Amino acid sequence: MRCQLYGSQALACAVVACSAGCTVKPPVAVQRTPETRVALQYRFRAADQALLEDVEHACFLYFWNEVGTPAKLVRDRKNAPVASIAAAGFQLASLPIGVEHRWISRSEGAQRAQTVLQSLLERDDNKKFGVYLHYPDMNTGGLSGQGFEILASTVDHALLMAGAMVAGEYFGDAVAPLVGRLIAGTNWRAYAVAPGGFLSMGWAPDDAGDLAGAGRFVELRWDWASDEERLIYFLAVGSPEPNYALPPETYYRLKRVVKSYDGRPAYVVSWPGALFTYLFSHCYIDYRSLGPDDPAQFGVDAPRVDWFENSRRAVLTHRQRCIEQASRFKTLGPDRWGLSACSSREGYIVPDIRPNASGNEDWCAGTVPPYAAASAIMFAPQESLAAMRAYRALKDGEGRALVWRDPQAGGYGFVDSFNLDQGFACEDYVGIDQGPMLLAIENARTGLIWKLFMQHELARRAVERLHLSCEVIVGHPSARPVAPHGQVQD
Repeated sequence: MRCQLYGSQALACAVVACSAGCTVKPPVAVQRTPETRVALQYRFRAADQALLEDVEHACFLYFWNEVGTPAKLVRDRKNAPVASIAAAGFQLASLPIGVEHRWISRSEGAQRAQTVLQSLLERDDNKKFGVYLHYPDMNTGGLSGQGFEILASTVDHALLMAGAMVAGEYFGDAVAPLVGRLIAGTNWRAYAVAPGGFLSMGWAPDDAGDLAGAGRFVELRWDWASDEERLIYFLAVGSPEPNYALPPETYYRLKRVVKSYDGRPAYVVSWPGALFTYLFSHCYIDYRSLGPDDPAQFGVDAPRVDWFENSRRAVLTHRQRCIEQASRFKTLGPDRWGLSACSSREGYIVPDIRPNASGNEDWCAGTVPPYAAASAIMFAPQESLAAMRAYRALKDGEGRALVWRDPQAGGYGFVDSFNLDQGFACEDYVGIDQGPMLLAIENARTGLIWKLFMQHELARRAVERLHLSCEVIVGHPSARPVAPHGQVQD
């Protein structure tokens, strides 16, 4: 049977009917706590809303302004000469936000979405088995000659598809059919070549200028139950094409390693423990409204997990670890926390923070990207807001804002990272950092992206095939319904 239990918003979740002969489900390893339910009822004050509006607007302007011509694909980062297909997904998801906040008109948003999607779909030199290149040309949507990696990337494509689903559901009309073509053309099964039927991270041509020629699947694979992986497999399971879809048990066979730190609640850890590995899928999949999953239904011996609770535990544990490192790194403290992938003085970094699956620890000199704590607002709103206020208030030695760049002066809000020990603030912006910050804040305020994504037929199909069940969210500010192909209803 199906249930529609999403506050006042109808969210179709599959529920397996239990007959008299059904077996008892195994216990839940990560169960939602009363404290999490309280956090879900958090209400933003007027001052909070003003701050969040500023941050969102600055992020949105990045996706609106930093684009190529005529394809209108967003730059990978402000200082890069190429687009990023993952950033393009966040770009597409940003458009409904821009319309709802009246930063752009509905027709402007629909036209931008249509242009971006057509620039990708109408070329043959930017995809392999329907999976798009990590770094396409920002002006044409085709193969880039800028010397960047030439790889049809499964995770970056998943982030493109998720954002496209949001845009298609919101704008409908000419946009939705383009999104349908993108989805229908994605051959996930072609990439399921890794041991155990897991997905390769991508396909690379032997000749970087010829995607139609010979090539190889990279040996690295997606097989951990981390945020990137769960989004990829969720989309692959929900594919409308029987010959391209993956069976639901592949989602449940992703490795789930449960660890804890210093007596704090245990959770399924990611490989590095960097904060983005607990955030990305939640930008789109509304795990807040889904109960614990059940791998045993698919013959998989793995712990049952409430993934919203899992990320909240990971966020709070990560913050505590940052507080404990404050004596080592000047940048860290109760209101300055959240280590994640970012641009730093040393280049692009991905920290390792325990508890994690790798067992490694690398604090990357205590460099903090503001987007990490800001994106955690979905799980820890008070702590996230305190961090954003602290970042906004930071000054350099001459009294100028250290971490915030005013959009009226050409900036896009929070810089990508900063380090007080080094006296460093990164003067770059990264699309896949701006995007989660924008979507997470909007979800915490209105639930808009969650609603649009979960309304899409692919998401509904994935929920049903994975036998996911509903959690009732009562009185949350994101209870306003979204009309199909329309704006949020008051």
